[in-house]
Amino acid sequence: MLILTVAGCASLMGPRTVEISQGELLEKLSGQFPLTQRVLNVLDVQALSPRLSLQPQANRVTATVPLVARDLLRSREHTGEVALSFGLRYEPTDLTIRLREPRLESARVAGLPEPLQRGLTRLAGWLAEDRLNGQVIHRLKPEDLRSADRMGYVVHDLRVTASGLAVDLRPR
Repeated sequence: MLILTVAGCASLMGPRTVEISQGELLEKLSGQFPLTQRVLNVLDVQALSPRLSLQPQANRVTATVPLVARDLLRSREHTGEVALSFGLRYEPTDLTIRLREPRLESARVAGLPEPLQRGLTRLAGWLAEDRLNGQVIHRLKPEDLRSADRMGYVVHDLRVTASGLAVDLRPR
């Protein structure tokens, strides 16, 4: 559970930052997996728990998601992965952390015939860029922000750092 706590008086201390570690961020994302999707009525693709890498210079996160694709026509199983990068944003109206500007970096399934590979890549690109933008990856509970609120702070921004996610708090 993420608890944002702030010590001291907001008017005396100015802006504050709370860190969410890479492990905590991965735990929040992993709760959405595994996912299964049928592609072109010939593949069942299962997405497994991702690996994360942080890109602080670009303020983005890359999630590399292992895939298992079952070819329904040939009864074969193929493995691969898809890599997506995204920014994160805080939505104060519902206390959520959401994906911002997701982008497909790569999609590949070993041994998949080229027409199916192209279909998978198109689907992955569409899902990443059109369907995942604004997707909720974590919902904060009101008690997570209660201490910060009592001290006169509100969430101002999220930043990707070398060790995780920085939640910037500013005085109201």
